[in-house]
Amino acid sequence: MGAMLRSFLFVPAADDRLFDSACARSSDACILDLEDGTHPSRKTAAREVLQARYQRLANEGKTVAVRVNGDLLTLAQDLRAAVRPGLDLLVLPKVEHARDVQLIAAAVSTLESGHGMAPGHVRLLLQIESALALPRLHDIAAAHPRVMGMMLGSEDFSLDLGGLPGEDLLLAPSLMVLHAARAAGVQPIGFVASIAALGDVEGFRRVLERARSLGFRGAVIVHPKFIDAVNDCYTPSAAQLADAQ
Repeated sequence: MGAMLRSFLFVPAADDRLFDSACARSSDACILDLEDGTHPSRKTAAREVLQARYQRLANEGKTVAVRVNGDLLTLAQDLRAAVRPGLDLLVLPKVEHARDVQLIAAAVSTLESGHGMAPGHVRLLLQIESALALPRLHDIAAAHPRVMGMMLGSEDFSLDLGGLPGEDLLLAPSLMVLHAARAAGVQPIGFVASIAALGDVEGFRRVLERARSLGFRGAVIVHPKFIDAVNDCYTPSAAQLADAQ
C-alpha cells in the first residue's frame, strides 16, 4: 500500500446489495463500515462476513479497509474479527489522543502475529471528529508508523461543536488536520464540505479541485457516483505531468 490512495468508498459491512455495487466500482479502497453504517443489531452479522468480503475485494484489486467502532468493548470485538489475512487498512473513528492510536496499533500487532500476517502490514487511517482532538493533532498524526493518513469527520465534528457542517465551520479544522498530516508525513485526506450533502457531481468536482489546491490528497465518500470525480482529481493529467517535468 505504498502508492497514494485516491478514493475511499464507505460500504455498510452487512449490506450485500451495496457491497456488490461497491465491488463493481472503481474506488481504490473499499471501507467496510462496522460503525455508523451498521445498526447495532447487525454488527455481529457484519463481523461474520468480513473475511469473505476481503477475498472478493482483493480479487477486484482494491485496498481492503474496515472502520471499527470507537467504544472500547465494541472495538475489541471488531479488532478480533477484522484483523485477519486480507485486511490492509483500519479506519479509526473519533481519535482524540496519540495513546489511543498506540494502544490499537499494539493490539493489531498481536493479532497480526497470531494469524501469521506480515508484521506492520495493517495501516491506520485516523478520523478526527471532536474539538478535543484539535490541540493534539500533531502528536496524533505522528503517533505510530502504522498511520498512513488522517481526515476530518465533517458530520460528527460539526455535531460536537453544536454547529452545521458548512464551509465556515469546517475550513479551520480541515486545515489543521492537513497541516498536522503533512508535518507527520502521512496522507491528508478530505475536502472542505459536508460528506453527507455533496450535491451534484460537477459541483463536487469544484470542491475537490479546491481541496487539491489546499494540499489534500484523496477523499472518502459515501456514494459511488462521486468515485470518478475523485479519481480524476487525483490522477495527474498529461499537461500536469509535463509541467512537473
